[in-house]
Amino acid sequence: MNLVNLLKDQVTSGLAGQAAKFLGESESGVTKALDGIFPSLLGKVIDMSGSDSGLQDIFKMAGKADPGILDNIGDIFGSTSKVTGLMNGGGGLLSTLLGNNMGGFIEKIAGFGGLKTGSSSSLVKMAAPFIMSMIGRYMKNKALDAVGLGKFLGSQRDHVKSGMPSGLGNILGLSGLGDMVSGVADGGKKVVGGAADAGKRVVGGAADLAGRGVSAAGDVGGAAVKTGGGLLKWLFPLLLVLGLASYFGYSTCLGDKVADVTGSVADGVGDAAGAVAGGVSDAAGAVASGAGALFGAVNEAAKTALDKVTFAAGSAGDQMIKFIDGGFKGDARFRFSNLKFATGSAEISGTTGVEVDNLAAILKAYPDMKISVDGYTDNTGDAGKNKLLSEARANAVQARLIAAGISGDRISTRGMGSADPVADNGTSEGRSQNRRIEVTLAK
Repeated sequence: MNLVNLLKDQVTSGLAGQAAKFLGESESGVTKALDGIFPSLLGKVIDMSGSDSGLQDIFKMAGKADPGILDNIGDIFGSTSKVTGLMNGGGGLLSTLLGNNMGGFIEKIAGFGGLKTGSSSSLVKMAAPFIMSMIGRYMKNKALDAVGLGKFLGSQRDHVKSGMPSGLGNILGLSGLGDMVSGVADGGKKVVGGAADAGKRVVGGAADLAGRGVSAAGDVGGAAVKTGGGLLKWLFPLLLVLGLASYFGYSTCLGDKVADVTGSVADGVGDAAGAVAGGVSDAAGAVASGAGALFGAVNEAAKTALDKVTFAAGSAGDQMIKFIDGGFKGDARFRFSNLKFATGSAEISGTTGVEVDNLAAILKAYPDMKISVDGYTDNTGDAGKNKLLSEARANAVQARLIAAGISGDRISTRGMGSADPVADNGTSEGRSQNRRIEVTLAK
């Protein structure tokens, strides 16, 4: 049995088409990305199963997975809440599987498939549950215990190796799959080789400078302007040596060339300083030209529609509009005041989702504006579960914005758990305030 091929045959075709429409990406790009996601995440599953504790975690996750999602992918995308549920489940799995490697993996997949980073993040979250569902279905059909599951996963190593895109093993920190991490060694050779080549170029440049004198001065001056003086770290000691050589009479001609080089470097440094000063002046002028241009051009049609939206006093949309009308001055972080979720869930309650819809209207009017959506909880209960719940709620907001037509690459999400409380967790009112979603504008 080849799990990689099963996932491609039974999941990729259906998921790629639906996800592409949902994310606003090309189906070919999403398909290519999934061809990288499935073997990569499966490789991480296999790697984790190499330890007793890791195998137990995989066994539990696969046992809880819903095999039904494999049978009707299209039905999932018929409801925003189902897509949100899929992504929330995937976010929890990824936190366990990838940990701090998640960001690097998402970036790598984005580049591999030619997707926007936000789309890549959403797609990885969508794909992860299908892997666990496929493993869980096989495990139940064969009545495997944890040991049997470990043996089965071990049998998939060669399939994963052959399906793993180059470079992803390194990003995921895979250590137990042999050739899958050979790219790390190759990368090390390239780095060392690159360092050696760079060293040769620096030393060679120094030698050429000593030998050719004036002929190198122009290049040095130009390089000083471009690099802001990076070459001076080795150039000044070299000039000192050459100057001493000239002083003690080793070469009258060399002394003349040293003087020429020194003058050229001084000219180059002066030019660089002028360029920097000019750049600072230009930057100051650009800032002074108006904060209203901070987030790019306005979509006038969307702005007209936005003018007709009624924002509840104190809502996130109301705060953001005041920030925009005030010239983008002050704190660019806004807190939802009326957005509610079902207890212990990431499901947005009833009509409170209008706060998210109003945010979508603002984002449509300012198409270059990007945001970070951060979820928070109070400190009640398990800290790990709280962090996952806060991330799931942030993902739910992201999914609703995407469904409203906002590109996924404009929205990043984070689950902060009980961090940074804004009120006293010792009171019920304080805990209620700490359970919140915040939106921050990204410049």
